[in-house]
Amino acid sequence: MNTDEIITELHQYLTDAGFKSSVVSIRHLPALQSDLENLLAQRILNRDFYNDIISRYDLQWQFEPLTDFAEATSVIITAVRQPKVSVKFKSSGTIDSTIIPPTYLHDTDEKALNIIATHLGNHGYKVSDALLPTKLLAVHCGLARYGKNNIAYIDGWGSFFRLRAYFSDIPCTADNWQDVQMMKLCEKCVACVKNCPTGAISDSRFLICGEKCITYFNEGTDGFPEWIDPSWHNCLIGCMICQDVCPANKEHTGWIVPGGEFSEEETQLIMKGVPKDKLPLGTAEKLKKLCMWDWYNLLRRNLGMLIESKT
Repeated sequence: MNTDEIITELHQYLTDAGFKSSVVSIRHLPALQSDLENLLAQRILNRDFYNDIISRYDLQWQFEPLTDFAEATSVIITAVRQPKVSVKFKSSGTIDSTIIPPTYLHDTDEKALNIIATHLGNHGYKVSDALLPTKLLAVHCGLARYGKNNIAYIDGWGSFFRLRAYFSDIPCTADNWQDVQMMKLCEKCVACVKNCPTGAISDSRFLICGEKCITYFNEGTDGFPEWIDPSWHNCLIGCMICQDVCPANKEHTGWIVPGGEFSEEETQLIMKGVPKDKLPLGTAEKLKKLCMWDWYNLLRRNLGMLIESKT
């Protein structure tokens, strides 16, 4: 079996498991790096904001494979559908329901890696995680397209998916690389521009002013600026306003699955900022299942803002 056949078979295995995928040559990574550097040089991307994001999430981009996998020749990118998750918090005798947006649930990451590692391993090839700007990569390889809101969209899935990237040493002969594209739907649509409460989205480009985005603030550890109205908060973390009004998501925005309920006692523990290691086992397990364990230090503040916005 030649490498093209192996990759075709890999795509089929991933498809059968609910993933979409693409493979590109590693030789395109310098172009990916140049895209980011050009945005910074042209001041389209705010350098202070970019540096803060790099520092906040420790994003040491791997535009070259790590030294322990120097033989890597290709990049595999996967996407998997994800819904919104509804979570309930009981407080003062009432139940407040909030949303965790798609992309925050990361329990599918290991599944994708296992499929790829097993299939390629059977043919003598290896795979490892790759830390790359996945939205930009997905658009360049034709897997997705940008919306005006700087969100990536996949035909038939809208923006309800999670992306991951991996290095492999399997040669990639097919070239799926292309220029960055915006959805045709965006050409005459301004729904996200009009509905973004912070004015972070421009009608002239598909790169938002990230330093104005609600997600930027509620994923950070600092307090919210005074100019952010509490009523703008709509998710436990992240924001869904521009995605919910997007016509590309009209078939998907109602896809919400229940994520469980936190009792009044559990809600009070969170609101009091009880350390993670002091939480009851059941509460900790709920947070881990929701992939909120790593975000726990932000929940007290964010949940408080959501409750305030409803009073």
